[in-house]
This record gives sequence, structure tokens and C-alpha cells, in this order.
Amino acid sequence: MKWLLVLISLNLYDDGTADHFVFTNMTYISLKHCQETAQVNLESIKATAIREFNGPAKIFCFREDKFKQYLNYTPEPKKLNI
Repeated sequence: MKWLLVLISLNLYDDGTADHFVFTNMTYISLKHCQETAQVNLESIKATAIREFNGPAKIFCFREDKFKQYLNYTPEPKKLNI
């Protein structure tokens, strides 16, 4: 199973969506491996977030198949009872 290191911008758009950045230069063999790599490289990851998003980001380790599902997810619109 492959794992990916993903940044999700904390700067949200008006519709609640956010920009994502996937580190494609490396995949990881386990969640632990991904998390350890993120911890060791935290400063350069934060610098990447600033460069790519002009602001901070949350750091996530996603299983590759789950990340694809996440990207394809479309929430149902909520109806407001006014």
C-alpha cells in the first residue's frame, strides 16, 4: 500500500474548498514512514506551504486509494429550513 504526503491550505475559498499540494516525488510504504518523514522535514514542508499557498497548511498522510476517493467526493447540498 502506498501513502502520500499532502498539504491542505488553511486559506479557504468562499465555498469552503481549499487548495491541495501533493508531494509526488516520493511515496511511502506505511503511515508511520510518512509521518516520520513529515516530522523530520517539517521546516521545508512549512516553507513549501508558504510558497504554494501564501499561507499555512495542514499536513496529512493519505493512503493513495483513500486520497483518490477523497478527491472524487462530492457532498450532498444541505437544505436550510428557514
